Amino acid sequence: MKVTYENGWEHTDIHIDLGIPYNEDYQMRMLSANDIPGLIKVKGSGREDHSRYTYRINGGISMEKKYGVQEMKGEDVERFIEDLLRTIGDVVRHLLDPNRIILSPDMVFIEDGRYSFCYLPASEEVGQLSLCRAFHQMTEYFVKRLDYRDTEGIFLVYLLHKDTMQDGFELRKIIEECRREEKRYRAEKMEQSRLAQQEEKTGMSRDAVFSPDDEYDEDEAYTDREKDYRKTQTDVLREPPAKYGRVRKAVRRIKNGRWGEWNDLITEMDGHGRKGIL
Repeated sequence: MKVTYENGWEHTDIHIDLGIPYNEDYQMRMLSANDIPGLIKVKGSGREDHSRYTYRINGGISMEKKYGVQEMKGEDVERFIEDLLRTIGDVVRHLLDPNRIILSPDMVFIEDGRYSFCYLPASEEVGQLSLCRAFHQMTEYFVKRLDYRDTEGIFLVYLLHKDTMQDGFELRKIIEECRREEKRYRAEKMEQSRLAQQEEKTGMSRDAVFSPDDEYDEDEAYTDREKDYRKTQTDVLREPPAKYGRVRKAVRRIKNGRWGEWNDLITEMDGHGRKGIL
């Protein structure tokens, strides 16, 4: 697959040339007859045993260019996921194959905060990655562009990458599960922050909460419900404070080129267990 760019005064044309005969099948007819949200318009042509697909970019910038000069945030990843899922839904409703969506940073475009995608209506002979495999590779791109101070964003991408390593996964289900995990993670982070502020106000050390040498009998002083609540609060307060430094340092090493593979970050984070990330 050969990709070339033709810059015009008011637009840019992207040409994808393939070494296979051009076929004006139902995909091209469907794409020509409909404006499918999230997809960039494409025109096809052929000559001898070659075919060309042309995408006209009237505005926006590719992910590769935008995040080549600025870092991504967790919300950028979430918006990408939302727009991708919406586009997949529209593609399926038009009886098209979502595996023909090209997921590559230089072929995904952003305009006014929304993402647009290119659809390649060619046969499987071109060797294009399946949507799931391509999405798995995109997670590696995300971590190299993420702001390492955005721990929530890193945690989300970590979950996405790890859960999409298996074969035959369902992308929508994995994304929904990762979102639930991220919400739990965010809630725990907020609770830890609240407890830290409470500790600062009271001046009470977490290691000194409810000394076992109390002279009175706690079991006599509280009802069963109150005792359960006190035990829960004590256990939470005795948890060590959140340590995000390990995650940030791991990502920083990838950005600085000391690590070249996302798997190194997976090893670093999994080596301490998911609980250690929180």
